Amino acid sequence: MLTTDGTVTELLSLYCGEPIVARKLGEAFDSAAHGGQQVRVLHRTVLLCTAAGEPCLYAQSHFMFDRFPEAIQRDLLGTTMPIGLLWRRERLEMHREIIERKRETDPAVAALLGVAAQADLLCRTYRIVHHGETLGTITEKFAASVVR
Repeated sequence: MLTTDGTVTELLSLYCGEPIVARKLGEAFDSAAHGGQQVRVLHRTVLLCTAAGEPCLYAQSHFMFDRFPEAIQRDLLGTTMPIGLLWRRERLEMHREIIERKRETDPAVAALLGVAAQADLLCRTYRIVHHGETLGTITEKFAASVVR
């Protein structure tokens, strides 16, 4: 899962044998300078969970909100559909550029994932690029013990 350039939502669904939903932990807007202009940035934190509620993956994202089509903007704020499935539904052509892969401990995220505080977490951060423009970044973390 650390090396795929596809959506982990589909991989998790196949692995778990059931649909995956996003449980929002938080979201907030602010603005940032980008290319000499102020842009709205959506900061979003979710847990990807099985339909039964079992947490699988923690994700923290930072999106340049106005660069998304209106349907994705609306559904990012109003649904629990994972972002990868929104992109697929809208046929948004993009690629993921992996910036970092690492192993770490993070007691707060471990608690959300239901594993021991000092459990190894596998992490990756990637940039989302659409027509040469960055749409945002996503950092994903999951328990190393999940990979069998």
